[in-house]
Amino acid sequence: MRTRRVSLLLLAFLTVISARVAASTPAITSQPPAQSLNAGGLTVTIDLRNHFNLPGVTGPLVQFDTSLGRFNVELRSDAAPKHVANFLAYVAARSYAGTFFHRSAALDGSAVSIVQGGGYALGASGTSSVAKQAPVALEYNLPNARGTLAAARTSDLNSATSEWYFNVRDNSTVLGPSNGGGYTVFGRVIGNGMAVVDAIAALPRVNAGSPFNELPVRNFTSGDIGAANLVIVNSVTSATIYPGDGPIAALSFNAISSNPEAVTATVNGSTLILTPVGGGVVSVNVIATDTNGASASAALTVSVAGTNSARAPAITSQPPAVLRLAAGTTPTVALAVAATGTPAPTYQWRRNGAPLTGETTASLVLPRATEAQAGAYTCVVTNTNGSVTSESATVSFIAATAAETGRLINLSILSIFSQGESMTLGTVLGGAGTSGTKALLARVAGPSLAPLGVSEFMPDPQMSLVRAGGPVVASNDNWGGDPALAAAFNAVGAFAYASGTSRDAAIFQPALPAGGYTVELNDKGGSPGFAIAELYDSTPKAAFTATTPRLVNVSVRRNIPEGSSLVAGFYIDGTTARTVLIRAIGPGLAVFGVPETMPDPGLKLLGANSMVIASNDNWGGTTQLAAAGAGVGAFAVANPSSNDAMLLITLPPGKYTTEVTGKGAGGAALVEVYEVP
Repeated sequence: MRTRRVSLLLLAFLTVISARVAASTPAITSQPPAQSLNAGGLTVTIDLRNHFNLPGVTGPLVQFDTSLGRFNVELRSDAAPKHVANFLAYVAARSYAGTFFHRSAALDGSAVSIVQGGGYALGASGTSSVAKQAPVALEYNLPNARGTLAAARTSDLNSATSEWYFNVRDNSTVLGPSNGGGYTVFGRVIGNGMAVVDAIAALPRVNAGSPFNELPVRNFTSGDIGAANLVIVNSVTSATIYPGDGPIAALSFNAISSNPEAVTATVNGSTLILTPVGGGVVSVNVIATDTNGASASAALTVSVAGTNSARAPAITSQPPAVLRLAAGTTPTVALAVAATGTPAPTYQWRRNGAPLTGETTASLVLPRATEAQAGAYTCVVTNTNGSVTSESATVSFIAATAAETGRLINLSILSIFSQGESMTLGTVLGGAGTSGTKALLARVAGPSLAPLGVSEFMPDPQMSLVRAGGPVVASNDNWGGDPALAAAFNAVGAFAYASGTSRDAAIFQPALPAGGYTVELNDKGGSPGFAIAELYDSTPKAAFTATTPRLVNVSVRRNIPEGSSLVAGFYIDGTTARTVLIRAIGPGLAVFGVPETMPDPGLKLLGANSMVIASNDNWGGTTQLAAAGAGVGAFAVANPSSNDAMLLITLPPGKYTTEVTGKGAGGAALVEVYEVP
């Protein structure tokens, strides 16, 4: 759903700046020690619990899984032991599964102060109250500061039962002892989890009758309110800090070896496993990531004595398990594996166990795939020392309307801008068989990041929408609280701007002709700071047809300083998969007269939990990539040996992030995502 998608992209932005704005995000407690191993010798294990932690987290944890994302809460047994025991009893009974946030209240009459839940569930027959246990006596010991979890009660001090609320603002005074004795705080949101809570608080509210007079809703204009319009609490579950210590963990670990031919690095729970293969000195990067994407990494050096000996292949990147395609279409399907082995392995793709003639590279591309090609695809990787078969990728065709067919609907760029710096976003509206116009929303938020804890924001962003080869279509400096813009934000599930007087910028065009467009943005006064720039497909899903123009391409061009990265998020909507061509062009821009291009961009594609799905350094001039580029109308990269990076891949619906980093020097780079038919 769109609201969930936007929240996840915003969480990704907050992750990048977590070190500046959040507490209790992953941290290194001690550097993992360097290792000296022997080629082909015994594996070494390292307990990562001894090297990473969530600072300041000592109490029991629970994880909230909601319609707008997941986040973790530390319970304060030291300050409110009875309330913690009461809350955990409801958690153990699964009382909160299927409940919803039923109140979003502005306690002082201005901005939303609290969001409340734990009282009501939604079922097939309508709403019902959560079964109540015995009430708990007041334990007021902590102030109702922003980010805390507190117990709701009536005017009776000792009446708290199942309901709770999160303090969105500092309510220390209004909910303190002067207010009937105060309200019991028994937990706090950790890491960047408040981004989810803030997304709930930013939703519009409706009066649906008592007790739902201040009900937060999403994707709602009028009519009956259903589950799709509510912020559902899917579950509240007890959690641990480390994986392996319980069914749900706040942290996950990943490890990457700079040379798997010398050392392979894997993680099982909280244990790092180093397997020496061949001689060499390797850097192993270990990443600890929390539920909301904040991370910390530590590199350790592994020296392996001996020579590079022969070894059997090992697959390091698998194809997706399930790809559902729209029935009646003939899409491009692109699968890939990555593997190591000495000597270099060979590849053989199979469908339903039978080898596919001529498909003997690490990539399999099926142009204009038909339903007759549905099946289970695997790749057998072989060398003289053995073979290994990849996990199966099941390709199927399902009935899907035009609105359900996978398509690009969003581009989100997060960045910190230097003094006087500008950035250009691009999109192409159209697609084969489409006609008519397209609704498009473009935004750049600076000041509205402040309520999310970002202090170093761009103070006065401005933007212009320009048609390719034509005039300026629209421009905006301050959005001015325009009701049409606010409605457009709500329609796509974008987070609300802080106020009608904030100096954020936005442009909404309900009927743009097909063609190419750019969005040029910077700060009006040239000031530096964080900003998030976004493009949205604003056509309502219910109005989307087979002839509705699509965002067939989204892109961003900017200068990437040495040692930094450009992070761009995009979203594939629908119920079926979509093949995309992703390009990070540096040297290839020189023919257009772009000065100081990035000489060697590296491209990574990340999925859920910031896990790397695929990567590319130099594109290699492959026929498949060249043909895909020509097929989508991308400008040709004439030099097959250039250091530009590209990926052709079929992806299930969901949020993805591209990360482009210069290998050595920085410079100007263009990042593009194309829809491949």
